[in-house]
Amino acid sequence: MVTKDDVLIVEDSPVTGELLKSYLEQLDYFQIHICATGKSAVETFKSLVRKKIEPIVLLDYSLPDITAHSVFTQMLKIKPNVHVILETATEREDPGIKDLIRLGAFRYLEKPIRFESLKEIFETIEKEQDFFQRESTQIEMLKQAANEIQAQIQDHIEFVLKSLKQLSVNFMVQLIGQADEFVISHLKKLEDENKIINLGEKKEIACNQCDSVKITQLFYCPACKSSNFKLGQLIEHYDCGNITEESSYKNDMCPNCHREIKALGVDYRVMQNHYICNNCSEFFPEISSEYFCLKCEVKFRLDDCSWKSSTCYKAINM
Repeated sequence: MVTKDDVLIVEDSPVTGELLKSYLEQLDYFQIHICATGKSAVETFKSLVRKKIEPIVLLDYSLPDITAHSVFTQMLKIKPNVHVILETATEREDPGIKDLIRLGAFRYLEKPIRFESLKEIFETIEKEQDFFQRESTQIEMLKQAANEIQAQIQDHIEFVLKSLKQLSVNFMVQLIGQADEFVISHLKKLEDENKIINLGEKKEIACNQCDSVKITQLFYCPACKSSNFKLGQLIEHYDCGNITEESSYKNDMCPNCHREIKALGVDYRVMQNHYICNNCSEFFPEISSEYFCLKCEVKFRLDDCSWKSSTCYKAINM
């Protein structure tokens, strides 16, 4: 059985108070406190709240010492969301009753009290509390899930740092997919723990379309645009003007004129570090290149890129 809230009955009639208590016990409310005066009700309410108990209050409109208005306002100062059920023989249209309803009285219960009406009110309170309890549980579950996700992201940041050793905040933010503040906060924590060091500002190439720094460089043959090339050495034979790969000169014989090359600098020269295309056989001292954005898949040249700066960190004790 679910434990139900305490109930505070504020009623100057002992008979009515006992009748209400007896009926509420039939509804499984067993923690019931009865006060015959407004002053004792406020003190009892204050004492219960100090103990983290939030009672439902049945408040008689006509009390022998202070007004129901005074009791209610004092309770509101102690616990603003208190459930107060006003019980009275006074008409609902009475200015005093209207004032209490405007203050936030949960319900108005007309005397003589019909127990079915009282049951309905308490069932409504239970449904409301059940709803908020479930909502609170869901919120706690969401918070727990968020904390778990946050921990996973922090682990991901540390894994990347261990793997790459050095990287910028911009790159980390885009790689992890989290806000700058979250990434910077965790990096600062790692820095304070002497796990990483701050290398200062670093400027990086960024996409001219989406501003991403997740960029890779592509290389290709300037003639046919193929990426099927290699780096090698060429030999130029002065007599016939042949220029081909070093490997094509078998036994020092020119593959074009079939004459032997003998003296370096007299018969021939070696052209080192040239790029040779395997597709079109053209050769170049430099290969062409462009940048490719891994986020939006746009290609661009260095002259057309954007530049972004952010702090760079290096892993040292991870």
